[in-house]
Amino acid sequence: MLASDVDGILDAQTLAYPDFLPESAEFFLNRLQLAPDHCWVACAPDSSTLLGYLVSYPWDAGLPPSLGVALTALPSPAKHWFVHDCAVVPRAQGHGVAQSLLQTGAARAMQSGLRRASLVSLQSAVGYWLRHGYRPVSAMDGMRDLADKLAGYGPDARYMTRDFPL
Repeated sequence: MLASDVDGILDAQTLAYPDFLPESAEFFLNRLQLAPDHCWVACAPDSSTLLGYLVSYPWDAGLPPSLGVALTALPSPAKHWFVHDCAVVPRAQGHGVAQSLLQTGAARAMQSGLRRASLVSLQSAVGYWLRHGYRPVSAMDGMRDLADKLAGYGPDARYMTRDFPL
């Protein structure tokens, strides 16, 4: 991912998400600045048309980051690969774009020494993530503030994790 991809990413997230969820160009630039080796785009082979993107970064094993909030630094040491956002434009869905982005990102995360993956899933995508080995983490698992963090992601959002390899 490059800074010049952000306009295409903003267009893609508008197609992929409900109106309350899209994040700003500043958010994407913040994550790209902090973790350039963990942010990816997929483009059509015959053009530079953006088909999907993955924003991820090293994270700790605690609560997920707040939605839309700039980070000043990444945690160190980091144990998790946090998949903040993986979106595919509707016309490219079902063609393996998300799988390719996630495999590429996971390979990089494992090369970086990260041993677990985590993400926040919207309710509509929970089944997808379950099929890929992710399991929900509940507030009962020692994360009392989890419900507050998830509220910004929309109703019925779930914090999910899984071990590597994917």
